[in-house]
Amino acid sequence: MKKNKKNLPFISCIIAAGGSGSRMGADVNKIFLDLDEIPVLAHTLLAFENHKMISEIIIVCRECDMLGCKDIAEEFKITKLKTITKGGEIRQASVANGIKELSESCEAVLIHDAARPLISEDGITEVINAVLEHGGAAIGSPCKCTIKETDENGFITKTVDRSYLYEIQTPQGFKTEQLKQMFDNAEQNGIVGTDDCYLAEQLSLPIKMISGSSDNIKITTYDDLLLAEQILDKRKGE
Repeated sequence: MKKNKKNLPFISCIIAAGGSGSRMGADVNKIFLDLDEIPVLAHTLLAFENHKMISEIIIVCRECDMLGCKDIAEEFKITKLKTITKGGEIRQASVANGIKELSESCEAVLIHDAARPLISEDGITEVINAVLEHGGAAIGSPCKCTIKETDENGFITKTVDRSYLYEIQTPQGFKTEQLKQMFDNAEQNGIVGTDDCYLAEQLSLPIKMISGSSDNIKITTYDDLLLAEQILDKRKGE
């Protein structure tokens, strides 16, 4: 097992920051908007910077956002940042570019959305431990809603048992060789997924689901920013 200088496994984190502010009507990437007086991206980076099991951070973003990401990383002293690299046309291509930047000593990789600034330390730890034990893991929130399945005409056909349903979040993590195998297979066979777990599913690789918190929201709209502010205020009072 490869270790870092603290005798812990070498864990890399790829931050997928290729979004925009279009759905919010913002003229900048939503990760640059302020949340509790600091940028959304800063919250995300600090969560992994301050985690003792994370060895390096790689940011993948649009070319036009690279300088902004660099400025935030410098302002908030993100010492684990290895590099900022250009993303692809879709998220999957962006993550693939991030994989190319991994250190040779990397044993496992977490992939996290830059727009999920409220990931907890415990959540990161649980995903890492599950990756090291099972090869792949992801965090998600247990489904609370009643789920209906419909036919092609929009008529309800049945109620789906929600006992085993999760709303998937990030980070999603995999051992390095497994992650490379997933993306190589996707490229060779023209497979495109909306998340990284989908690529693992195509190879029937085990992925441990970690039951996380609904607080780990993705910032997509201004309402999400307001909710995130409320969650942070609640945490401060705990």
